[in-house]
Amino acid sequence: MNQLYVTLEGQRVNDNGVPVDGFVAALEGVQDAMRLMVEHLAGQKRGRGRRPQWIREESMLRMVGTRNGSLVAELSLDSSTRKKVNSEMYGERAFRALQRWDGEEDSGLPREVTDRLFAIPNKLPPDVRLWLGNEDKLRKVEVRRTIRTRNRAGALEETHLYGWLKAVNWDKRRAQLHRYSEGFVQLRFTSSLDEEMKRLATQYVEVQGRGKFNEKDQWQYVSVEQIHDARGWGEPFDLETFQSNSETKVFRSDEVVRASQPFDVDEFNRMIREGRNV
Repeated sequence: MNQLYVTLEGQRVNDNGVPVDGFVAALEGVQDAMRLMVEHLAGQKRGRGRRPQWIREESMLRMVGTRNGSLVAELSLDSSTRKKVNSEMYGERAFRALQRWDGEEDSGLPREVTDRLFAIPNKLPPDVRLWLGNEDKLRKVEVRRTIRTRNRAGALEETHLYGWLKAVNWDKRRAQLHRYSEGFVQLRFTSSLDEEMKRLATQYVEVQGRGKFNEKDQWQYVSVEQIHDARGWGEPFDLETFQSNSETKVFRSDEVVRASQPFDVDEFNRMIREGRNV
């Protein structure tokens, strides 16, 4: 099986190396990501306490060598602790998924795996960069540092959402706002909205309020201040109403600002993603 290369590089790595703690943290992070990937493929939910032994055996990595230049560790899937071949080949499939990862947060890897990978660079010195690659293309993707503002998570923010109002609980004054493929947002409301919540239950609605984000930049909950009936899902599209809405965003090809010269698309996308957390 091809090997997975974990590369640490920087201006002073060749001369001064890297701290042992940082090197160990990088390897542990990749090992954790591997185990999370096996759990995902096997449909196992991560609970508290020690992982099952078969998960540990199926996902165990072994360092089989190093390379000169930047600090490069060669990892392979450890077969010495696996007592029998699993017909589902969770370990092999998880290992290939890490090898083929494109370095993006919204890639084919589950969110918990990419979260663990993106946490690794924060354990390294600022001038050290982390790369993952395979034998076909060494240093294939960079595992970039994540930059999050401290005030974002936990701070109340105003919001304006649309979705289907479901699971209304009048005793606890809780509800769910379902939003297409994005799952649902937990809603909280006061007694003053009891009648409106009852009237609009199961309907497509517009919600205004204030809520909190969690550490994964997702809504933790939204406290409803106003709720209104929105255009029903089954109603036909009204072009005149759409065009008369002052908030409607209309795409006009003749107003598009075009690049005057070639530019690095990957670098542009990276700046956009980092800017979301500023």
